Formats: sequence, structure tokens, C-alpha cells
Amino acid sequence: MIFNIQKCSIHDGDGLRTLVFFKGCPLRCLWCANPESQHYQKEILESPVRCVGCNVCRTVCPQGAIQEDGRIDRTLCDNCFACIDVCYADSKKIAGTDYTVEALYQEIEKDKGFYTRYGGGVTFSGGEPLTHGSFLTQIAKRCKEGNLHVMVESCGYAKYEEFAPALPYIDAMFMDIKQIDAEKHKAMTGADNALILENIRRIAAFGIPITARTPVIPGYTDQLENIEGIARFIAEVPGIKAYELLAYHEFGKPKYQALGKAYPLEGVKPPTDEAMRELVRRANQILEPSGKECFWTKDNIKEVVK
Repeated sequence: MIFNIQKCSIHDGDGLRTLVFFKGCPLRCLWCANPESQHYQKEILESPVRCVGCNVCRTVCPQGAIQEDGRIDRTLCDNCFACIDVCYADSKKIAGTDYTVEALYQEIEKDKGFYTRYGGGVTFSGGEPLTHGSFLTQIAKRCKEGNLHVMVESCGYAKYEEFAPALPYIDAMFMDIKQIDAEKHKAMTGADNALILENIRRIAAFGIPITARTPVIPGYTDQLENIEGIARFIAEVPGIKAYELLAYHEFGKPKYQALGKAYPLEGVKPPTDEAMRELVRRANQILEPSGKECFWTKDNIKEVVK
């Protein structure tokens, strides 16, 4: 199940890329920017500003879950999607579309001309693509048969045996290391980091080049000791080629409202540029002996601070 296909991305691998977002993730990161990616089933996204007040959805809802203002009472909704069929204003949409391997490949291949001219390829993201091991293997293999460069973005929390068959068809990966302390990681995401760190080691040993990433969330992952600990781990794993810090943003906040959920990090503000540069600088002091580099990107410009 795929919840989004984004064209012409320049931030998730070299060149122009098509991003394919798998639906479903085993973690529940408090700062998740794609809450519609978390569940493995289809969900309803609603946009109240598009509602024209025709009330047709209320008349067809078998659970009486549509309120007078047109919003869905999620405690009553059973995701029958009857309201979707009659909402001509598109104020209610389904998040999640089932694809066959060939149908998804045909969608990806539409951009092959851009990949050929400007470099790039396809990046599988999520959600967590590694938890869709069989399908990921098939679609990655199909893309390689079509001479497309394949990347994967992953949180790393999946059973190695289930996604290992896909590794021969993956050219490079982005992998998150959010918090080096296992207990803090569990408090922030719902699971500790032991499986994640082990998977990173195994994937690196397989020979896939990895860029490690840390989302810098004020009050959660921005502690100096966290970045230093992650940098030391990266320095020790040969297959990790670089370390990228990602500044927290609030772009995903409206999606929580669209799903009828409260935003977990209400009031948390993005880190300052100075704070980001200091974390990059400290990470690079640790990474320098290993020949690796930490960076962050602002306004599409890669910054390396040493």
C-alpha cells in the first residue's frame, strides 16, 4: 500500500528522484511528519476548508459519525469510506492506495527521461519500506531491470530476514539514528534502538553505502551527548559514508488535524541555525579521524561546519 508518490524530489538522493511512500511503520515517533504513514490500513484524511456544507456525507454515513460541521467523529467512524464516494468537494480523501508491482513500476518509469537527463532515480520511503520486505524486493528488482537507481529511506526497525532479499537491488540507503540511548529512544518512538543499530551494521556489511540521519528535535534528540554518541557509532561502522542532521519542522502538523489527532509536539519550535551548526561542528570533530563528514542543509545549500 502506497500513500504518496512525489515527483522531482532533490533532497532524497542524487539527482531528480521519484519518492514512493509506503504506508505502515512500526514506530510512533512523536515528531512524525507523515502521521498518515503510520498505520498499514487505509485512512480518511479530511480538509474542513474544502467542505461546502452539502451534508450528503452525513446522510450516507451508517455510523452517524459525521458531525454538523462536516467533521468526522473518529470515535464512531469505522472507515467504511461511504463519505468518500459522495464528497465531490474532496474535503475527505483516502490515504493509501493498493498497487501491484507492475502498476507501481509504470508510475515510476514515467519519469525515466528526467533520471536519464539529470541523474537520479527512485527512492522508497514511508512509513517503513523494510517492513514490506516481499513487495520491496519485487519492486526494487523491477526498477533495476529498468536500469533505475534505487534508494531506500528507513528507520531500520524491521526483521532483517524479511527485507534481506531486497538488498541486492538497492544502490544506497538513508537510515535514521534518532537517539543513541536505548531507553530514551523507546520513550520517543515506542521501541528501543537495538534492532535498528544491528540492522545498520548488517546492511553496511552487505556493502550498501549508508547516509545516517538524525532529526534534530529540541528537547528530544538535540542533546550534545546524543549527537556525539551517534557520531562515535558512525565512525566505527565502515559502511556508513556520511552523517546528516535534519532540522525539525512543523510541516506535518496540519496532517494530524486531517486525521483527527492531536499534534504531539505542540509548542516545540525548530532549532536555530546556530544550534544546528554547533551540533554539526561537534559531530565533525569526532568523525574527522574516520574520514567521514557531518552536514546539514539549509535553503538547499549543504553546510559542513568544522
